[in-house]
Order: sequence, then structure tokens, then C-alpha cells
Amino acid sequence: MTIHLLSADHRTQGLDAVARLGATAAHLGPDLLQSVPQLRGAVVLGTCNRLALLLDAPQSLPGGALRRDVAGFLARRADRRPDAEAVPVELTAWSGAGAVSELFATAAGLESMVVGEREIAGQLRRAMRVAAEEDTLSTDLARAVEHASTASRRVAHETGLAGNGRSVVSVGVDLAARHLPPLQGTRVLIVGTGAYAGATVTALRRRGVTDIAVYSRSDRATAFAVGRGLQAVDAAALPAALSGADLVITCRGLGAPVLTRELIVPAARHHPADGARPLVILDLALTRDVEVAVGSLPGVRLIDLPSVQRAVPAAEAHQVQTARAIVEEETALFERMLSGRRMDPVVCSLRGHVAELVEEEVARLRVVDGRVDAGDAARALHHLAARMLHHPTVAARAAAEAGRGQDYLDALNLILGVEIAADLRQAACASTDGAGAAVPVPGGAR
Repeated sequence: MTIHLLSADHRTQGLDAVARLGATAAHLGPDLLQSVPQLRGAVVLGTCNRLALLLDAPQSLPGGALRRDVAGFLARRADRRPDAEAVPVELTAWSGAGAVSELFATAAGLESMVVGEREIAGQLRRAMRVAAEEDTLSTDLARAVEHASTASRRVAHETGLAGNGRSVVSVGVDLAARHLPPLQGTRVLIVGTGAYAGATVTALRRRGVTDIAVYSRSDRATAFAVGRGLQAVDAAALPAALSGADLVITCRGLGAPVLTRELIVPAARHHPADGARPLVILDLALTRDVEVAVGSLPGVRLIDLPSVQRAVPAAEAHQVQTARAIVEEETALFERMLSGRRMDPVVCSLRGHVAELVEEEVARLRVVDGRVDAGDAARALHHLAARMLHHPTVAARAAAEAGRGQDYLDALNLILGVEIAADLRQAACASTDGAGAAVPVPGGAR
């Protein structure tokens, strides 16, 4: 099997294209496996600036064909209009070690809008849990995501990229703070309870904000609020909460605005039209949570994701270089581990074969009063050893007769280990005939 990573992100396709595809993310994994039956597994990672598909496909499936099939599926899914042709979807693709490297770099925040952000690692782990729940998580994909988390932690520990301020949330909050009095005394309303909502609470608390409320159309607001010491707001109390807020931060991104112009107009009346102290609304959702028209209301300052993107601070080049080196080291390590794991069926089969031989010899033993005669046990062990050594012995002589005795000896390092192989090579040298032809005798020197 081969790991593939297909992505549409802010760097290549732009935020509008990502938003269009982001609306298709619900149940995307199972639907994709049904549409492309060759796939063994799929993990769907949807963030504020990307839709990435981590796929496990057979080696016989060409990467170009997979990319074309998945792009076509996404185009049909994103444009379900019977009267119009689907708009083409552009995807960037990696496969094999390249896909693993890109995954690790993504988890470490190196491909994010804010280089080094930590939220992406948590989003990737949640994507893996969803894939497990939807039965689209293959063993290789699970190992890749788990190792990506390891690489992300190492980058965070060994570089300064994950420092305060290096996240979309932090940059957005800092932008909002420019239009507000000191944040410590502001009242904040968070709309949404997803991954970015938790990061938002953390960012606000770091800046001394204590008056935080949370609203959600679902029933998760209360549990989210209780676990973090916040105030939960229901639908009936939402207008009053908006009117009393200094800063509203939205991070739902479910495909349709939750804060409409009609809903914000009453709240805007509580703020001066001259912009002296506006109602600041920070929309961190890729698919807007706030209607664009809200931004033109007197007394409102709307900050959206493109505005955050333009304000992102540049990362220091040496930190990024160090992080890239870590990613490449972890990629090489993972590829070695994965190659080893692919021998698991061989190892299991070998162990099973030996276990069968042991059971056959045990069945031959004569048991008297629950005991086995020592001589019988010794004979059974010698018979077992002879059976296990029969083919290696025949192969040794055949290799020597074919002039490949050295190849056989070299292979012993892999099969038996260096120490035992050295003993066997000594035995072969001791048994070299006058013509110089080595005759390996497995086990003969022991």
C-alpha cells in the first residue's frame, strides 16, 4: 500500500476554493471510499485554510489516476447543480515519502497560514478519531498520524515556532485588540464550540480576559462553558449577549452565516457610529459565520480570515530551516519503521510455522503419569532441530555448488544475526577444501 496526501490550501488554491471544498467535509471519508473502492483508508483534515485528504491506496493505483478520481468526486460533491457542469477542483498531490513529509510538515504548522501554529496538530488527531469512528482509518494511516504528532511535538520543543502569537487565533485577537480598550476589561462572546473555540479561550485568558461567554446553536455550549468556567448563552439570550459584548469571535464554519445583518443591527446601536469604540467582530471561519453586509454597519468593525492572513507575522528563517530538518529526519525514521511493519505478515507466518512443528513434536511424546522421559524429550528436540535445519542445510550446499556460497553467508547476517553468522562463517572457512570452495555448515560449529 502507498500513502497519498491530496490537498487544497491557502497557498496554492486560495481561501475561496478551500471554503468551497470545506463545505463538503461532513462524512467525506466514507463517501470517498465508496466512490473510489480501491482505497483502503482515508483521513479528512479540514481547517481554516486547507482541506487535506490522507489516503491509503494500493501500489497498483497510479497517483495521477487517484488524483483525477478524487478531484472529480470533490467537484461533483461541491457543485450539486443538475443544470450546470461541475467546476473543476485543483488538488496538490504527494505520494509515498513525499506525502509523509508533507503530512509531518503540516502537523508541525510549517504549511499553515501562521507558520508554527499548534492548533493543526490537535485538528489532525481529531481527524484521525473521526476516521476511526467512521471506519475509514487504516493501520498505516493511524501510524502516520501518530508519528506526525511526534514530529510536531519535536518541532515545538526544539524551535521557537510554537511561541505565543503564532496561531491564527492569536493573530486575530491581536488585530481585534487594536480597536478596543485594554482587553482585560472587555466582554467577549464566542460563537461556536469547536477546536478553534478552545484555542480562542486560551488566547483570551493569556491576555487577561475574564468576562467570556459562549453561544452555540447545538447543545454543546453548556458543557463547553462549564469545563472552562465560562457563561453559556442560549438562543433567547443571544441578542442581549451581542449588545453587551465588546468583542464577538466566531469559529463555527458550518457553511452558513450565523450572525446576520438583522441580528447585529440592534447590537451595533450600543456602539458609537464614529468608530470610537465599535463592536468588533472577528470571524475566524473559513466559510463565513458573519454576513459580509455586517461589515458596513455603523459602529461595527468586522475582521475576517483574509484580514488575518494579511497580518500574519513572518517566521524566522533559521527556525523554519531547523523545523524542516526535523521533519525530514522523522520522515526517514517513519519510512524505516513502516518498511519493517510491512514484514509483520511474514514474521507471523514464520512464527506460526515453527509453532506447528513444535506442536507436532509435542504430540509424538509419550506422557506417563503426567511426565515425559528425558530421553524422549531430547530426541524430540533433536528431531525438531533437524526438521527446522533441513532446508537451510540443503540450500547452503546448493548455493555452494552454484558458486553462490558467499551470497548465502552474507544473507546469514540478516536471518540469524551478526554473532551467529560469524560463527557459521568460521565453520565455513574451517571446512574450505583445497580448491577454495566454501562449504557452509549451518549450526555445525555450535
